[in-house]
Amino acid sequence: MGREFQIEVGPIERHDGEERCRVAVRVSDDLRYLEGHFPGDPIVPGIAQLLPIVHDPVATLWPDLGPCRAIKRLKFRAALRPGHALEVTLRRQGDKVRFGITRGETRCTDGVLVYG
Repeated sequence: MGREFQIEVGPIERHDGEERCRVAVRVSDDLRYLEGHFPGDPIVPGIAQLLPIVHDPVATLWPDLGPCRAIKRLKFRAALRPGHALEVTLRRQGDKVRFGITRGETRCTDGVLVYG
């Protein structure tokens, strides 16, 4: 069984009525989520992006949000692969958290989690 993501959660910053946080993520070469997805051309599945590298940091940073009720405007724009260094940007406004996953200048995934 492979390893988990390497995740480093930054501090919460407050700007213009919203709270923001940046999360650094490294996709290890033997990430367990890559097993069988897909042999010879591994990519990180969408659910592995949403839970461990978006939802879990949100739950840790803002436990008052409660359970996630919906995911809106979800777009998978570019594949995440072994060895990629990623940045996740989280922006909370009330019961919504907008997120973006980037690899350098490349937008990979974005959407909105709705809580409450």
